[in-house]
Amino acid sequence: MIIRKAIQTDWPDIKRLMIDFANANPVEDLQEPQYSEKHTDAVLHTLSTQGVMLVAEDNNRVVGMLLSLIQGDIWLPNVKRLHEIAWWVEEQYRTTTAGARLLKEYISIGIDLKEAGHITNFTLTTLATTPDMKLQDRGWQACDYNWVWRGK
Repeated sequence: MIIRKAIQTDWPDIKRLMIDFANANPVEDLQEPQYSEKHTDAVLHTLSTQGVMLVAEDNNRVVGMLLSLIQGDIWLPNVKRLHEIAWWVEEQYRTTTAGARLLKEYISIGIDLKEAGHITNFTLTTLATTPDMKLQDRGWQACDYNWVWRGK
């Protein structure tokens, strides 16, 4: 198993993983996405030039990803954050080190970008279905919770 920066030839595998990621979301209108090839290529290009794209590869097969993007704060545009967009590992690889190694590499890159002055901090998002990883015990601080209105 290796963790490396994604390259353009990984994009079909990343798109496959993105569908699995979307289908795991408890918000039903995000499931079974019908992605436009042109749009997904544009998004992946943006992530590759303005963010960090990592893949976990096992025997020449991409089995996990962590995608992130550097963005300015909407109110304070000089405050730049590296936002994790999607962190996903195929189900059969969840008992391996793939997810933890993707996260470890993301943290290492985030620290380097922060120390170089390119970002002020970096974020990690978890799905409502993500098992409790005790992130607060690993140096993370909760700052936002997102909720989707489903009525009463």
